[in-house]
Amino acid sequence: MVRKRTGNNQFLKKFNQAVILDLIRREKGISKAELAEITGLSPTAVGVITASLLEEGYIHETGTGESKGGRRPVLLELKPRSFYAIGVDMDVAYMNMMLIDITGEVICERTMHLSESTAFEKAVGRLEDAILDMLDEKVIDLGRLLGIGISVPGLVNSETGEVVLAPNLQWENIDVKSHLIRLKHVPVYVENEAMASAICENWIGLCQDVGNFVCINIKSGIGAGIFTNGKLYRGAGGSAGEVGHIVVDENGPKCGCGNYGCLETLASTTRIADKAKRLVRQGIVSSLNEIKDVDAITIDRIVEVARGGDEAAKNILMESARYIGIAISSIINTLNPSKIVLGKEFIKYADLVMEHIKGVAACKSLAFPTANVEITASNIGEKASALGAAIIPLKVLFGK
Repeated sequence: MVRKRTGNNQFLKKFNQAVILDLIRREKGISKAELAEITGLSPTAVGVITASLLEEGYIHETGTGESKGGRRPVLLELKPRSFYAIGVDMDVAYMNMMLIDITGEVICERTMHLSESTAFEKAVGRLEDAILDMLDEKVIDLGRLLGIGISVPGLVNSETGEVVLAPNLQWENIDVKSHLIRLKHVPVYVENEAMASAICENWIGLCQDVGNFVCINIKSGIGAGIFTNGKLYRGAGGSAGEVGHIVVDENGPKCGCGNYGCLETLASTTRIADKAKRLVRQGIVSSLNEIKDVDAITIDRIVEVARGGDEAAKNILMESARYIGIAISSIINTLNPSKIVLGKEFIKYADLVMEHIKGVAACKSLAFPTANVEITASNIGEKASALGAAIIPLKVLFGK
């Protein structure tokens, strides 16, 4: 049933249109009569709204449904390749871009490599060029672009979209939107990368019907996107989800935040690789010693030799998993989520360490919330932030 709202007619029109459009998205083939029944709007009102959506090209007629007496009803669905959104995941070494259509289908994907010294202005210039090239290649008019979502590994002001601080990118107090001059008429949404991943999991991933969950991204850093009662939880200042700075070992290495033993310093994939390099230099017995350039050791190589039976590599991964389990126990006790999804580069070795993480979390958290939580690996992985960023303009269209 559509909620009754006070306000001007224009607001109500947009609100009802978003409700109708979202129902068509979710039902994937629904009649005007069914839309009227579900929303409580009159058949005339539904007819006016759907006629407008048909004319503008958001939806199309896809056949007929079963008759309940009288003529068979015409079914409505979202029209593929009608409107589009772009998502960009910014990281230190790359920009991952996704072009999706109104149905969520991925039309095009590109990855652009960056150097750690790439200045903000140059990175945004390359981003703008890449977006325009992608649209030209797919022959998409800017008027068909619903918006651009940009995920960054840092703190974002959810009200203004300003990047308050993204230390790995060396960005501080930056308004990305104002630098996209040639795209100034396109809505731009900037979001924290873990939040973007959580949006993705909620829209098309493992948490579509889950109201309370935490999505933890593990890569060069560690952050979390949190949903409570079906909505993103940002906290008082917008910095909720900085789980990478949960202290899991007071005697651990110093973190960039100033503390010692933060989860990020012990379990991010960058720090896992750093530990492997250090142990190789110390003469650990491992097939990692066969790599001539020690600095070339990566998480991928560690996982590869661990799968081949290398005990040293397995132990490195298991130790990082123990710290993840400790942090998750705090999350379970504090937030009592029904699901915790681990993503980004974690999926590369999830099967090797997941049971250990679950065991540590169970031992260190309270029995009741532990019994009601599912800990799992994302089935989307490294693409989740870019996809989540692309989904943001769609959520706006569908009134979400």
